[in-house]
Amino acid sequence: MRSTLLKIILLLSIAALLLNCNSNSDNKKTAKTIKNPNTQLASNYDSIQTPKIDQWFKNLYTTSRFTGNVLVAKDGVILYKSSYGYANYASKDTLTIEHKFQIGSVSKQFTSMAIMILKEKGLLNYQDNVKKFIADFPYDNITIYQLLTHRSGLSNYNYFSDEYTDKETTIYNKDVVRMIIDSVPLPYYQPNYRFNYCNTNYVLLVEIAERVSGMPFEKFVKKEIFEKAGMQNSQVFIKGKQERIYKAATGYHFKWLVAQHSYQDGVTGDKGIYTTVEDLFRWDKALYANIIVNKSTLDEAFSPAQPEKKGNSNYGFGWRLKTCIDGSKIIFHGGWWRGFNALFVRDLKNKVTIIILSNIRTKSISSSFKELLGIFDPTRQQEQIDLEEKLAALKKETPDSITEPGVNKLN
Repeated sequence: MRSTLLKIILLLSIAALLLNCNSNSDNKKTAKTIKNPNTQLASNYDSIQTPKIDQWFKNLYTTSRFTGNVLVAKDGVILYKSSYGYANYASKDTLTIEHKFQIGSVSKQFTSMAIMILKEKGLLNYQDNVKKFIADFPYDNITIYQLLTHRSGLSNYNYFSDEYTDKETTIYNKDVVRMIIDSVPLPYYQPNYRFNYCNTNYVLLVEIAERVSGMPFEKFVKKEIFEKAGMQNSQVFIKGKQERIYKAATGYHFKWLVAQHSYQDGVTGDKGIYTTVEDLFRWDKALYANIIVNKSTLDEAFSPAQPEKKGNSNYGFGWRLKTCIDGSKIIFHGGWWRGFNALFVRDLKNKVTIIILSNIRTKSISSSFKELLGIFDPTRQQEQIDLEEKLAALKKETPDSITEPGVNKLN
C-alpha cells in the first residue's frame, strides 16, 4: 500500500514538473512574440464602421480607375485591409496585401525623420547653413530648416535637370548636387520668403544625411527607421544599385499603359521608397509610440511652419497639416511617381490611420477622401459640409468681397 502511494506521489510530482516546464516554455514564447510589438499586426472587425469602409472602397473601385491596396486602423488596431485590381495587368496577376508600391512624396516623411534622428544625436541643427555640409553650395543663407519646410526658394530639379542632362542616363542625388554647384539654377524666391513645395529640398537633405552619418542613405534609413519600426518589407530603391524589388506592383497610367522608367529614378529623398500598407501601419504605430525619436522632436515636425499661409492648411517637416473645424488635427501626405499614387493620413483626434496605395495614377482618392474620414467623425464632417455650403453661397452672392478660407480637402 505504502509502495503504491509513493508511486502515485512520484507520478504527480513528475506531472507537475512537466506542466511547469511547459508553462515556462509558453511564457518564453509569449515574451519573444511581444518583444517587438511593431512587427505584429492586430485586426478587428467593427460591425458599424468596417462595412461602411468596405462599401466606400468598393464604390471607389467601381466608379473610378482606382486599383491598389488599402488599410484602415483605429486606436492601433486594423479595421479593414484589402486589395483591388491587378499588380500586373498583362499577366492578370492580381494584387495581394503583400505587394509593394512606390509611394512617391510620402517618402519625404522618412527623409525628414533621418534629419531629426541626426539632430537628436547632436550631429546637426535645423538652423545650420547648408554650406556647413556642402562647402561649394552656391547659395547663401539657406538652412536645413528651410529645406525641411520648403522655404529655401530653390528651383525644382525635376525641371532644371532636363536642361543639364541628356534625359536618358540615370541621374542620382550627387548628380543633382553637382548640377546645382556647376550651373547655379536661378532660384524662384529668396530664402525664407514663402512656402514653395520643391523636391530639390529633399534631395539636398539626403546629401546632408549621408555626409553627416557617413552612411549611404538607403542603409541609414534601413538601420535607423525600418528595422526599429519592424518594417521588413520596405526599401529605398535606387535604380542601378538594386536589380529588382521583390513582389513589386507595376505602375500604370490610365488605360493600363505601363509607366516607363524615368532618368530621374535614381534620385531619392523626395521619392524612392517602396513599401506595403502593413509596413506603413507599423510606421504609424512607431510614431505613436515615439520609438524612432522623442515626442518633442516629433511634435516640432507636426507644427505649422508657414506663417504666411491662411486658412486651415499648412506644412511641417515632410508632412501636410490640416486643422479641422473643431480644432482637431489631421497630418498627411500624398505622393505620385511613374503611375503610382499614395496617400497616408493620420487623424490625431480619433487616432484613425488610413493608408491607400494605388498602382494607377488617379485623382479620385484625394477628391472624395473626406467622406471616408466622415465615417469616424460624422459630426465634424457635417459641420465642415455646412461651412463649405455657406461659404459657397456667400461667394456666389458677393464674389468680389469674400475670400474663401481653406477647407478640409485632402489634396
